[in-house]
Amino acid sequence: MSRTVALLLKGEVSSILKSLGARNLYKCYQCGTCTAACPLSEEVTASFRKAVKYAQLGLEEKIAADPAPWLCYACGECSEMCPKDAKPTEILAALRRYSIIKYDWTGFSKRFYLSKTFELMSIAILSILTALIVYLFKGPVITERVDLSAFAQPTVAIANIIVFGVLSLILLINIYRMYKFTTSQSSSSGKLPVSTYIAEFIKIIPYHFLTQRLMARCRDGKYYYTIHLLLFYGYAVIFVHHILRHMLLPLISPTLHLNEVASSIVGISAFVALILGSSLAIYGRIKKSTIIWEYSHPTDWVFITLLWLTSITGLLTDIFKYSGLPLPTYVTFTVHLMFVVPLLVLEVPFAKWSHLAYRPFALYFNRLNEIKQLRYKT
Repeated sequence: MSRTVALLLKGEVSSILKSLGARNLYKCYQCGTCTAACPLSEEVTASFRKAVKYAQLGLEEKIAADPAPWLCYACGECSEMCPKDAKPTEILAALRRYSIIKYDWTGFSKRFYLSKTFELMSIAILSILTALIVYLFKGPVITERVDLSAFAQPTVAIANIIVFGVLSLILLINIYRMYKFTTSQSSSSGKLPVSTYIAEFIKIIPYHFLTQRLMARCRDGKYYYTIHLLLFYGYAVIFVHHILRHMLLPLISPTLHLNEVASSIVGISAFVALILGSSLAIYGRIKKSTIIWEYSHPTDWVFITLLWLTSITGLLTDIFKYSGLPLPTYVTFTVHLMFVVPLLVLEVPFAKWSHLAYRPFALYFNRLNEIKQLRYKT
């Protein structure tokens, strides 16, 4: 590669990173304080200083291959201690966004992250399309009682299967691309036995996915950890409840139904958790109450706003349903779907919500690289 081409690529990458939030990228002078200050540095082998250097040099393949940004839980301690006020927390967040763009084989993430117009238009189109599909394919509108299953089941059951299948396929391919990136430039080229892949997968993925434990190591870990768990488990419960109610049970037998009392308690509790967690996050970002909320990328606002609106409309749907109000239930449920679809279609494979998959897999791939280095070092 010629020096001219290298400079052009560096300029393009640095320009993209700045638009993704790395506003003070070139203030960093590689002192290593960020790595030393990180409360996770004793537990994970990652050089955040090196990750920032890759960004400064515009080494796009190195950036995508480095799991270090994903091992950062954005507690902000490195930014507080940085002698040049380079805001390493913001740089690492920008590197995560850039990596998502690199992992995404569809090219959608790049347009989503780099164009506010495209982002808002995507949300609007998906919302309008959802409302249109519900209007055209809804079931009977029963006004004598609330019968949400009759109103929505023909549409929701089919749409659930299609959307779930497509999004799962996209995300799985992206995770595989992440694996190829993070292992392609490993200093060790030897292969590991399949048993090692399986053992480390079982040890790392379920545990870190379900507990998000590393976030608790941050100085203010309990506060942020609580918000994170409210969002994670609120969403997880709603997701499992929805899959069970609208996909699995209808496929097994149309006559099978969840206990209504238990179902209402689970659904309302999960929505309350989501509303509380998203409200605290929105408040923190508005007030810029801590260093990790001093800067919010537009996609951060889109994610947390969609999540909040989804939670509010979901809770209202349940309240109207169990209050015996048919028309308010059907209308609110339709509005709820108009927020749910953009949240799932845009955020799960292409943006903020994909972090739930990429973080534990980054730990997994990083561990595989460590084992290779130990086994095949010369």
